[in-house]
Amino acid sequence: MPPEILSQYLPNLLLILSVFIVGAASPGPATLMILNVSAREGRAAGVMLSLGIVTGSIFWALVAALGFVAALKASVLFFTAMKMAGGLYLLFLAFKAFRSASRKASSDAPEAAPAPVSHSRQYLRGLLLHLTNPKAPLVWMATLSVGAASTAPPAFLFTAVTVCAFAGTAIFVGYACLFSTRSAVAAYRKMRRPFDIVIGTLFGAAGIRLLTLKSA
Repeated sequence: MPPEILSQYLPNLLLILSVFIVGAASPGPATLMILNVSAREGRAAGVMLSLGIVTGSIFWALVAALGFVAALKASVLFFTAMKMAGGLYLLFLAFKAFRSASRKASSDAPEAAPAPVSHSRQYLRGLLLHLTNPKAPLVWMATLSVGAASTAPPAFLFTAVTVCAFAGTAIFVGYACLFSTRSAVAAYRKMRRPFDIVIGTLFGAAGIRLLTLKSA
């Protein structure tokens, strides 16, 4: 976007960015998953997971910017399929967390490190988490609508998406680095079982909420 156009719509861009940052930094399934993976499997795993989440977010941002959200929202079959896939995936994550908690309940022996997961698989896990969330494109549509002006050129929305993509990468990768520090890992290992129970409960609640979400 030309500098003169960018300066003209800079307040709109900053408004979109501020709304995005608040949403991205707020606790949710993505944040919980980054916390869990980073503390359990290390910084590299958390970073790759974060990059997958950001990629999924960018995909839905482009869908919203191109104006496809209304069509997707109107498709009951598509919305239902996404809702089922996303809800069941969150319930699967809840099951894994509860299973992890139950395994530790009957043993006082030191816990073994989790089996390593490839970086590509961690990336796909993050991507899947975001692509199966039917609320993501709707949230993006609302975010872009907050600052989009009727006179703004098409390049403005794509500039906003690009800026938000960099911000999202910084936020999620920052979380991965924070949750993989020695103090965070030590705290996680000390409170691992109750933490897994909380994580499982939150994932389960999010999954049920998603499965019961109605298309509006």
